[in-house]
Amino acid sequence: MEATMKKVLGIAATLLSLGGTTLADESGLLDKESGFITKPSKYSVQVTIDRVESAAKGVGAFIFNRIDYQDMSKKVKVVIRPNQLIIFGRGAGGPYIIKEAPLAAIDIPFKALAWEDSQGKVWLTYMNGSFIDKRYAVKGAASYVKNIDETIEKIMNEALK
Repeated sequence: MEATMKKVLGIAATLLSLGGTTLADESGLLDKESGFITKPSKYSVQVTIDRVESAAKGVGAFIFNRIDYQDMSKKVKVVIRPNQLIIFGRGAGGPYIIKEAPLAAIDIPFKALAWEDSQGKVWLTYMNGSFIDKRYAVKGAASYVKNIDETIEKIMNEALK
């Protein structure tokens, strides 16, 4: 009986570990409390990032860079699914956050990633100001965090509509 129970527990543990791995396969994300927000896009990766860029410019944001990881990977002969990152910001709230928490500059300016999963579904992933506030415990910049959240949601919702 004890040997059977050990076998069952071993199989259950293996299945659970495989289940956790499966969840991480598509995005690679292991920590579900990471602060990332992921929403489906009905557009291609390219068009999704084009729409994020347009919406960001529409609220006065500056586009610092766009990175096409799929294109970049071709240079080293690695095949990946479509995956593009855009880095953007207005410079309105970030400096106040960085003043209180210099390490927040790693997460600011803001970024959005459009990526395609193994089923061909496109997703848009980004981080908002609330997570940065939580991650760095920015005390005096609450009003800026609220404004950042509203602005980022406006950009992402406009891009995905």
